[in-house]
Amino acid sequence: MSDVFIDRTKRAIQDRAGNRCSNPDCRVLTSGPNAHPEKSTKTGVAAHITAASPGGARFDPSLTAEQRRSAENGIWLCQNCAHFIDTDYLNYPVKRLYGWKIQAEFEAECEVKRLPKKETSFNNSYFHDNQEEGWICPFCGTVVGLGKFVCLGCQAEVVPGLTKNERIELAKTGMIAGFASSAIFLYIVPSWILSYFKLSIPVSGNKLIISIIFTSAIISFFCARGVVYLSEKSRMQSPPRFFRNSVR
Repeated sequence: MSDVFIDRTKRAIQDRAGNRCSNPDCRVLTSGPNAHPEKSTKTGVAAHITAASPGGARFDPSLTAEQRRSAENGIWLCQNCAHFIDTDYLNYPVKRLYGWKIQAEFEAECEVKRLPKKETSFNNSYFHDNQEEGWICPFCGTVVGLGKFVCLGCQAEVVPGLTKNERIELAKTGMIAGFASSAIFLYIVPSWILSYFKLSIPVSGNKLIISIIFTSAIISFFCARGVVYLSEKSRMQSPPRFFRNSVR
C-alpha cells in the first residue's frame, strides 16, 4: 500500500516552500496564470523524501505509515526536479533532500517576515528521531540501515567488507607470498651463505627439512591472515557493496 500525501498535506508542503522548487539550483516558481481566465498553470509536485512504498526511491522501512505520508517527509519541487530525484536517486540521498527542504523554507520564512537571513536559523526537527541512517540500495533505492546486511526492498545482500570469495583468494595470495618469502630466507639465503663462506653445519637432513617446512607453514599462515586483515580494514573504509546473489 502506498502512503501518499492527502491534498491538505500537499498544500502545506507547497506553501512552506513559498510555491517555489526547493532545489537550490532551480528555485523556479511553480504556478502562474493560464490562458483560461479562471484557471492557473501548476508545475509543482509534492515529492516524497523517503518513498511512499517499498521499491521506491530512498524507501525507509524504519518509518511508520504516518511518518511516510506526513508533510515532514515531503519536499516541494518542480516536475523536472521531482523526476530527477527519483530516477537518479543515488545522487539525491535523504540528507541532501532534507537540506533542500530546510533551505527553501528558511528563505520563504525570511521573505514572508522580511527578515535578513542571518536572523533565522535552521530547524533541525525535520530530521526524524526515528529516521534511519544508512545506505541507499542501488537496485531499488531503499534505505538500508547501518549494521544491516539485507535490503528489505529487493533482498539484495549488503557486504560492508570483503566477500567470502575475496577472502579466500587473498588468503591464497598471502600463503603463496609467505611460502616464497620463507623459502628465500630459510633455505636459499642460508645455503648461499654456507656455500660462500665454505661453512659446514652438521644438521640431520630430515630434521632440517621438517624444520623448514614447519616454519614455512607458520610464516605462510600469518602472511595469509595479515593480507586478509589489511585488505578487510581498507575495504571497510569504503561504502558497503550490494549484491543480488549471496556472496557470503
